[in-house]
Amino acid sequence: MPSRSLQLTINQLNESMQQNKPKKTIEFTSNKQAVFLNIIAFLMGRVAILHNLNPFGLGFFAALLLKDKKYGYVGVTALIGTISARGLSGGVPYAVSTGIIYLFLYFAVDIRKTRTLKAATITGLLHCIVLLLFSLTKTFYMYDLFMTVFESVVVFVIVYISINALPIALQKNNRKVLSTEEIICAAIIMALCLAGFTDTYILNLSIKNVLGIMLTLVFAFNGGAAQGATVGVTIGLITSMSLIRVPPVSIGLYAFAGMLAGTLKELGKLGAALGFILGNIILNFYINGYTEVFIQTREVVLAAIMFLMIPDAWMSYFSKFCNPVSSLMQTDQTHSQRMKGIMHEKISNFASTFEELASTFEEIVEGEDVFEQEDLGKLIEDVASHTCTDCGMKRNCWSRNFTSTFQNMNELLLTIETKGQVSMKDLPKEIKKRCIKPQDILEKMTHLYELSHLNLVWKKRMGEGRKLVGEQIKSVSQILKSLASDVNEDIRFDSDVENNLYIALDQAGLSVKKLMVSTNQKGNVEVMVEKNPCYNRESCNEKFLPTISKALGIDLIKKTAKSCYSHNEDEGCSFTLVEANHFGATTKVAKINKLGNDCSGDSYTFMNINENQYMMAISDGMGAGEKAFVQSNATITMLEKMMEAGFDREMAIKTINSMLILKSSKEMFSTVDMALIDMHQGNVDFIKIGTAPTYIRRKNGDVERISASSLPVGMLQDIEVQENSQKITSGDFIIMVSDGILEANNDNEVWIYNIITNAQTRNPQQLADDILKEALSFTGNDPEDDMTVMVTKIWETASI
Repeated sequence: MPSRSLQLTINQLNESMQQNKPKKTIEFTSNKQAVFLNIIAFLMGRVAILHNLNPFGLGFFAALLLKDKKYGYVGVTALIGTISARGLSGGVPYAVSTGIIYLFLYFAVDIRKTRTLKAATITGLLHCIVLLLFSLTKTFYMYDLFMTVFESVVVFVIVYISINALPIALQKNNRKVLSTEEIICAAIIMALCLAGFTDTYILNLSIKNVLGIMLTLVFAFNGGAAQGATVGVTIGLITSMSLIRVPPVSIGLYAFAGMLAGTLKELGKLGAALGFILGNIILNFYINGYTEVFIQTREVVLAAIMFLMIPDAWMSYFSKFCNPVSSLMQTDQTHSQRMKGIMHEKISNFASTFEELASTFEEIVEGEDVFEQEDLGKLIEDVASHTCTDCGMKRNCWSRNFTSTFQNMNELLLTIETKGQVSMKDLPKEIKKRCIKPQDILEKMTHLYELSHLNLVWKKRMGEGRKLVGEQIKSVSQILKSLASDVNEDIRFDSDVENNLYIALDQAGLSVKKLMVSTNQKGNVEVMVEKNPCYNRESCNEKFLPTISKALGIDLIKKTAKSCYSHNEDEGCSFTLVEANHFGATTKVAKINKLGNDCSGDSYTFMNINENQYMMAISDGMGAGEKAFVQSNATITMLEKMMEAGFDREMAIKTINSMLILKSSKEMFSTVDMALIDMHQGNVDFIKIGTAPTYIRRKNGDVERISASSLPVGMLQDIEVQENSQKITSGDFIIMVSDGILEANNDNEVWIYNIITNAQTRNPQQLADDILKEALSFTGNDPEDDMTVMVTKIWETASI
């Protein structure tokens, strides 16, 4: 029990600090957290090193004050602990340091903007100044200066250690994962608290030793030999420094016993306890130069019994803090590698199957453009059987003069095929001379030829349909091959980064079921997260995304996906984060219809295809008005769907070409002017089929012209897709126009060069309007064709 004078002094100090504080300085809340922090502060205040230095309570108090000013009352508790160990007179310098540090950190320092290094330095210097001032009141030795500086350095270090350990106790959420630094710092704080039980015995058993052994066993059992040795070293070091009579050899004793306990943890809790007991016995026998036993065997046995009595539920909770994070992912990564191989094999087999199907379709395509010989023979035979069966001249024509009659029929068929419409005068001379039914022959031959020709057209159309199906199957095969290549890509899993992310999320109060960080061959980072459902509260965007981006030091965005809402709480939800694009793009359009038309034959689109590709496209249909609109709109719609589905650009355009050919018996074609921007790498690919040139205006004012010579899609069965790749930089403009713009002035393109080059605006809409306005000036504001201008501005996005 403290003396009456000690109690009065403590009350006076408490009253003094209460009077000097603002009204909203300290909010003492009697909750579990407050009780826990006060116990730690009291025990750390009692710990002394080198017999007469008590810097730990002061450092812990300063760290708490840096976390939140409401914890200022803990300084009183730490001071009480120091006075209980040093006495009233010995505690006066610490009381003065506590008051000065509190006032300085509260009023003179903005805690939110002050780094830990600066705050720890200020705390150590203030305590050093106070101790020096007190040293001047008595005989001063160099030894006193050395001890003062040493104690101030310890205060500096303890502030750092406490800052790393405090989040475990202060965060409202239950922490599940700790970093190595947090584990070590927490172990040091716990060891210092144990040292606060110095000279506390029950039945001649040291409370400090018993609790220290049990703590070492807990970490060794849950974290293995490494953590057992680490915690053992920490406890042994603090014990050696806090008690003069305990030699430094106790460090090795705790470390060796903790390591052996962790090694034997596979035998269960009993094995870990036996490991510590054996370690203690072995080293005590080995160190025969000392007559004193540092840890009594009965203390070790008592600690082991208490350790064995800890409930499994508690041990399971402790394991979350002790197990290395990497072990959480080791099994998953091994399983992932195996699954990747299986998926690659299955997808490759699917791709091969579709490729064989495509080859089969190509082999059976019947693309007859002319009549085969057997078709001609059958057609003539049908004519003869219909008109010559009941004819009296049949025997003379087909028996005696078969060759001549067949040749005459063949000649008549050739005439019908050449002229289309024939009359009696077009009959061969021999047929006119010998045949008594020439009109019937002519009518039947014409009728059957038309039927055969129509049949030939449909056969050709069916062959084109088969070819289209074959191309579609081939395209699917290519997509599957690309997917198989992506699955089998050399993806590196970075366990160290995953460990850091687990810790960063845990520190932010965010829990995850599973986390995987991968880097592909291009160096792009992808983070896959599985967590509990948030029921469409968008916690992935509002909480997880900024936390993970900050931890990795790179901008991330959520990969395009459907809502992650799930009705089943056990399923949770998952999302993937990928690197944000280095470039951004915005597109503006100016257009006008041909005079007298309600709809435009020009159709356009601009859209994000995936996370890092941006597409712009213009299609100009044949002619103008509704017919042209139907053609161009069909082209743009198919292009959007196929590019979104992941089709190769060349295969997409060839497929659109085939569809336009098959869509109608009439001519139906349209141009395709497409640009694909890689927003991550800064490249743009131009695909131009029957279109006007495209222009790139560089940031410095230079203009580049992109053109290609090819027919529009829908005209020929086979078309050649030409590509042109360019590099883009921040500030560039991409200007795409339809034919109506350039045809407004048939003389040259100088006018559009001048507008683009001399443009002062950085607004893409303004530039598009200026080009359209100038084009209309050549036609007297009466557009002779549909006119469309599409301007895309490129800029570089800011990094994190």
